[in-house]
Amino acid sequence: MKTMNTILFIVVIISVTSTSSAYPVNPWSENGPQDPLFIEQAEWHELGNMPAFPTDEWITSVHTFTDQTSCWDGSDNPTIPNILVEITNMTDVAWWDLHYVADPETTITNFDGWIGNVGLSDLEEAFRIDYLRAGTINGPLVFESFGADEIFMPGETWQFIIQDYGNALGGSPSDFSSLGIAGMSGGLPSTGSVIARHFVPSPSVLSLLAVAGFIGSRRRR
Repeated sequence: MKTMNTILFIVVIISVTSTSSAYPVNPWSENGPQDPLFIEQAEWHELGNMPAFPTDEWITSVHTFTDQTSCWDGSDNPTIPNILVEITNMTDVAWWDLHYVADPETTITNFDGWIGNVGLSDLEEAFRIDYLRAGTINGPLVFESFGADEIFMPGETWQFIIQDYGNALGGSPSDFSSLGIAGMSGGLPSTGSVIARHFVPSPSVLSLLAVAGFIGSRRRR
């Protein structure tokens, strides 16, 4: 029964995803000292706090300090506390390929590379919010409430590390309340941005989910 409900839930989410709108951004990237960034030419959106962001791109966010490290390459400065950011997906959309992009006044040490806006030379430190894997250096994602699949489901909570966080204006590391990324997001209160893409499975996966849901409903009857 639980499996069936989960499958039907995913199918509903996929249908919602295809019609949902969010604040569009047009990012580009350059690789840096840690893991490669792959910012494909695709439809990217910014997620953030209300009231600047509407409900279909709304996340809540809080933070605390942590002794956990994100990178295992010696880049973590032990004299600077790391930040554990907690975000919750308040939309009815499933997101994936989440990235954190620092504002111009923000500095971090667990950056995979730099992300900016296409047409502008405003690259800022950024990382993909993912797990540490074999052959990788930076793994800022440490917790997903719905399971470790790197899909940010509706109602799900993630926790990730910002290593050696600093902000020249003294802003909060969990404030994602201004529209725009990198050079288009400078100044308080926001100190960084979260960008993501809609999670849309391939047609073959969607068909399998639909078939599984149909079979499960017949078995219940």
